[in-house]
Amino acid sequence: MNRHVRRVVRAGLVLGAVIAGVVAYRRLRTRPTQREPEPITERHSGAFLVRRRCEPDRLEDVRDAVERHGGTSADEWLLALEGASTASLFLDRTGDDPELVWYVEVPWAAVEQWDGDDPETTVAAAFPLTHEALDDADEPVDRELLVHAVHPSRPRRTVVDAVALEGTGDALEREAQADRTADRSVDVELVRMDLESGVPERFADWFAALSRNVTDGELRLNRIEAWSIEMLEAEDMFTESIFLERRPDGYSLLGYMETAEMARVYDAYYDTWNPVARASELVLGRVLVDPAVILEYPLETDVELLAHATNPDRPRRASACERFSSESSAE
Repeated sequence: MNRHVRRVVRAGLVLGAVIAGVVAYRRLRTRPTQREPEPITERHSGAFLVRRRCEPDRLEDVRDAVERHGGTSADEWLLALEGASTASLFLDRTGDDPELVWYVEVPWAAVEQWDGDDPETTVAAAFPLTHEALDDADEPVDRELLVHAVHPSRPRRTVVDAVALEGTGDALEREAQADRTADRSVDVELVRMDLESGVPERFADWFAALSRNVTDGELRLNRIEAWSIEMLEAEDMFTESIFLERRPDGYSLLGYMETAEMARVYDAYYDTWNPVARASELVLGRVLVDPAVILEYPLETDVELLAHATNPDRPRRASACERFSSESSAE
């Protein structure tokens, strides 16, 4: 069997498995989908990553500086950007030099109110920690957001450590429950996934173009978005973002996850015929250099969470993004 035929056979097996999963899943779903408010996706809210290189022999000094700002109880200082709704600070030891990585989520309606034409520059200028051991990352990185998804009843106030959000009842009951609890403990992870060269990189470019069409409102993925929300609710995944980074030495995906309990995410992920879960497992298993870095639990990464914060009014639904940005501007 020549190489071309083998590629066709593999592609056919993947497509066949995905279709079979979709059919089986639709047969299992006997309850009609209720019409609920539109969920937050990359069409409504953006997410950004900013890196700062850290001198290797000054890591403890930087840790001390983070602790002085509040550590894992961080709030205003980590959300030091107009309209920021969720933020996390990580120490990334994946590369040759350690880096601090700031993740921040901002509704697009808030981004539109910023001064200046380049949101990336505005976010970079708002990096929450200033220290003489930190410097701009030397390596050029072309980064863009591929996927952003939000649990429709995610807690608005969180602390680090995992206790699951109850997944029972309808959407309004779950949202009311989240409001009754002032602080929800969470697991937060940032996972780097290197892509194989060649076809996987071209696939990532195609997916990035597709994502831009979704963000611009030119493409609607209603059924896929509904499946995605079902997975978020089953996993208790509060906030999830996936970035594509293009570097001189290759492409990588960066996955950000804020969840009630990471173990529950993997239990739910592998215990469903949800097409989004099964298709992602097949694709990631074929495009990543090391699929185990994201497909196996427990996660084994060189990225450490230093601080995490959420705005007490962070939006859960698409309709709340505009209101949240207006309230943030008025403060």
